[in-house]
Amino acid sequence: MPDTSKPRLQITRTFEAPPEKVFRAWTDPKVLKVFHAPQDAFSIPTVEVDLRVGGRYRIEMRSPDGKSHIATGVYREVIPPSKLVYTWKFEKGGKMDGKDLDLGETVVTLEFRAKGAGTELTLTHELFPTVGEKESHLQGWTGILERLQKTLVA
Repeated sequence: MPDTSKPRLQITRTFEAPPEKVFRAWTDPKVLKVFHAPQDAFSIPTVEVDLRVGGRYRIEMRSPDGKSHIATGVYREVIPPSKLVYTWKFEKGGKMDGKDLDLGETVVTLEFRAKGAGTELTLTHELFPTVGEKESHLQGWTGILERLQKTLVA
């Protein structure tokens, strides 16, 4: 059962692509390298995906100042094309806007629902240690979802 005492965020967006294509975008390293960063100015030099329950992923996002922010985790649920659940943790040493990125392990749930010819995606990120961390990640995820939209229509 989730810890409801810790801050969580939830974002729902609709994309003009079928669930299979949106799910694939979140699990294909080549596509993740195109959109999985909070701003266009970031590069994504490394993406590793072992897509299976218990498999790991690693995504390196490099900010314009050259600093690497590396998100890692383990897949807890992989149900194509409807659900993806994984842990989320930044490797030690990462900083964003001068703040340490070590927030401990959090959990991301992506739910993909067919909506007409498109997909409604609900992203839930939970177990933040502070409301400030939740708000910071809300900005990051908003940027990632905007970049995903551009990627899916390209």
